Amino acid sequence: MISDSTRGVAASMLAATLASVQAAGIEWDGTSYLRVPVKLGADTRLVMPEPFDDVWEHDDEISASLLDARTLIIRPRIARIEQRLTLRGRDSGTLYLARVSSSLPYTPLVTVHAPNFGRGATELGGRPSVPALLRAMMLGAVPPGFRVEKTSRVLLDQPPYKVVAEQLWQSFGQAGVIARITSTLPQRTIPIVPANIQIQIPQLGALRAFAADDYELGPEQTSSRVYLVYGR
Repeated sequence: MISDSTRGVAASMLAATLASVQAAGIEWDGTSYLRVPVKLGADTRLVMPEPFDDVWEHDDEISASLLDARTLIIRPRIARIEQRLTLRGRDSGTLYLARVSSSLPYTPLVTVHAPNFGRGATELGGRPSVPALLRAMMLGAVPPGFRVEKTSRVLLDQPPYKVVAEQLWQSFGQAGVIARITSTLPQRTIPIVPANIQIQIPQLGALRAFAADDYELGPEQTSSRVYLVYGR
């Protein structure tokens, strides 16, 4: 005979198991991709730590709508999905990169818990973290140890974009570039998809992050400021 106490323990374990299956929490480290599972015929709710703007790589394969300022409801239109999603926090300027995939174990709720990427956030060695450097460039607040140079170097000139650098922020092993991206097709609406704009500057190291003030160019706004972080 199973005792009442044994039943209680079993029920508690079952409830905990179900909770772990139904929801996932992500402690984001600021550098890796957020893993967001989706499944045809089901919704995934992605809860971010702050209000955000989002950009999709192939938005025709996904139905996405806002439940509130911090929650995105994602529903795939096809069975097999492998997409990249870029989100920019409106409050902090943090750039979140996500991988939306039908190959991940499905959970209907994904909650992202991000660390505090304030102005003083640093990596090992004392240099700013990638999100912290992005935010510093957006605010025009030069971190200690960085020198800033003006430049007009053309980084990319390939339709539908032209990217011209305005400032180079550089420190040992890390660099940031503030640039202006302009549409070469001003009568059309052109999305800015960071995953599709790979600007390589080998002498600065590998491209670590790409963010923009606005993620869409069109007749009413033909250019936007963009921010690139490089590191070794």
